[in-house]
Amino acid sequence: MIGLVYGPKGSGKTKEILRRANDALEVCKGNIVYITDTSEYTQSIPTAIRYVNAAEYLPENGRIGEEAMLGFIKGVIASNSDVTDIFIDGLARMLRESADNLEEFFVRLDGLSERSGVKFCISLTCDKLPVFLKKFS
Repeated sequence: MIGLVYGPKGSGKTKEILRRANDALEVCKGNIVYITDTSEYTQSIPTAIRYVNAAEYLPENGRIGEEAMLGFIKGVIASNSDVTDIFIDGLARMLRESADNLEEFFVRLDGLSERSGVKFCISLTCDKLPVFLKKFS
């Protein structure tokens, strides 16, 4: 399952995904991981949630491709079989792609979610949600 938090820049997406991650602690029966590319929000996440600053693992040019991001996510899941929820804040920003260009990524992530049983919540900056993402909203 994939859930989305989307909207234009400055619309409160990070605040919303942080709220959802914190709320997940109340109902989650496994481990929660929060992935972003900054350390700015470490104080907003309880220590019960694994905070991952993906920027620490990015290549020198600061851009991570879709394949590498999927591999990174698979590594998170493979390293801890108790992970049940993954929150990704700023996916398009980390990939340096427009949400319109992420259809294949979401198809593959949806398949990974089905196979692993891990739920994803992803924030995306976009003014209008692409048609292929409407099933996740």
